[in-house]
Amino acid sequence: MIEKQQPIVALGRSSKPKKARPPRNNLLLNLKKNDLELNFYSSLDPEIMNKLLEKVLP
Repeated sequence: MIEKQQPIVALGRSSKPKKARPPRNNLLLNLKKNDLELNFYSSLDPEIMNKLLEKVLP
């Protein structure tokens, strides 16, 4: 028996726009000293990070 073949058709796509994702907040530095633990992420202002590091590291 020969079966009747169905044509291949593209699936309909949603017309909704994709949601914009905020940029990832990546971990830059994980610092542990005595009882203090600091995690610096990419969203942190570099000037603030430098000021904190100057106070923590002698």
